[in-house]
Amino acid sequence: MMKGILKNNNGYTLIEMLIVLFIVVTISSIVFQFTIKLTEKRVVEQFFNQVMLDLQRVQALAIEEDRTITFVFIDTNTYKAYYELGGNSILEKSFPKGIELNIYSNLKKIEFYPSGEIGKFGTVLFNTPFGEKRLIVNMQKGRLRLNE
Repeated sequence: MMKGILKNNNGYTLIEMLIVLFIVVTISSIVFQFTIKLTEKRVVEQFFNQVMLDLQRVQALAIEEDRTITFVFIDTNTYKAYYELGGNSILEKSFPKGIELNIYSNLKKIEFYPSGEIGKFGTVLFNTPFGEKRLIVNMQKGRLRLNE
């Protein structure tokens, strides 16, 4: 009985196994590349959301404490906020890998006055793996806008 089962049992050839392995590896690499791109895009989005939240926080703090606060984007791909030049920083954060401050930004220092208004207006440019992003600071009423 056992001999009959083994006689009719044909295995896969080496070529068939290699074809299946090739298909599995190809599909896996496509999914992996897609996942990496999606993760990079989320990191960039989260960074800009955090920058906007930090700017709003500093603006609210300037109003609450009735003091001028300076927010600076530094060429070493960090940003920080402080009350006075040379004083202790209120917050300091680094940019994630792949995001850089563009050297052609015409605005690197934003001052928030106790009224909530912004002292200077202009554009902060960032280079990302997905192109350039702009943080536009409007003079009126301390508004900030992020453009892609």
